[in-house]
Amino acid sequence: MSSIGIRLVASTSRAARLVRTQACRVQSRELHHRKELSYPIQEGLGTFLPPHTLKMIAEDYQQGLLDRLNDQVRGTSLENKNIVQTIIESAQDPNKVLEYNYASQALNNSFFLESVKPPPHNATSHEHALCTTLLERRIRYHWGSLAHFQSSFSAAALGMFTSGWVWLVVDQDCRLGIMPTFGTGTLLVRSNKPSQAYIEWQHIVGESVLPLREDERPPSSSHPPSSTPSTTSPLSGMSRNPPPLDPHTPSRSMSALPKPSRLHSLEPSQEEVKTKNLGKVVYPLLCLSVHEHAWVDAGYGVWGKEEYLKRFWTVVNWANASKILDKLIPTKAQ
Repeated sequence: MSSIGIRLVASTSRAARLVRTQACRVQSRELHHRKELSYPIQEGLGTFLPPHTLKMIAEDYQQGLLDRLNDQVRGTSLENKNIVQTIIESAQDPNKVLEYNYASQALNNSFFLESVKPPPHNATSHEHALCTTLLERRIRYHWGSLAHFQSSFSAAALGMFTSGWVWLVVDQDCRLGIMPTFGTGTLLVRSNKPSQAYIEWQHIVGESVLPLREDERPPSSSHPPSSTPSTTSPLSGMSRNPPPLDPHTPSRSMSALPKPSRLHSLEPSQEEVKTKNLGKVVYPLLCLSVHEHAWVDAGYGVWGKEEYLKRFWTVVNWANASKILDKLIPTKAQ
């Protein structure tokens, strides 16, 4: 009897330990972690960013954003949400300004780091990766040449007096556009509900895909658009003033692009895409960080923004941008 009793006690103890272990697993937090780059930080990004600047942006700055985000969401409804869902939910809550700022800035910075890679040893850029691609054809269709697209993109960055990001985006009809976002602005929220790009954004940034709750789902695009109040921002699409980001930045907004002069002899075609003509759902293809800490720390100087933009084109990861576009646009549309 004593032997049976010992076995029962041992079995009960193991079961209790198992329950406690499972409880601990359920209660554990999923923290936001910095994504490792596909290229070595210690080698820098050619003449664009030296190793110490790349380390500052990719490790020190990015980790600081994620550490602060993890602290901010501890014990809240945003705990255990991925970065995309955190942005969408916090953008709609004026009491979650810091959560939004840290999450959006971290996502934008991560996408910028994936939009570049060290220049090849036998060439001055990665433009060869564009040859015969859908992305090359669409760039030529909208801007006439790669050189004019680069000029337009750089002009958008030069026109930003404050910090932010400049994006090459594509909509569901394969129309390309250049969109700046200021401060911690995001392309993810373009109305008072999540963009229909929600799921695809998670695929693009390599996150686990979380389904939307019924109350979060955007309206179906199959219904005709209803009349809505005029919006305060072409980025947010909000019909009321959005909550402030912090005491120094007025809102989550995007201003219109300055119109650059064309570098080639062709007259502007009627089909050329303007930002206002893009669909409501846009996806990012590449991103540029327009932050003074990048070019000042890299040695360009306070007024070195223009040179910083020139060297950006030597490290653009065209293969990555083209790969994203190919995944987003069905073969029949190509």
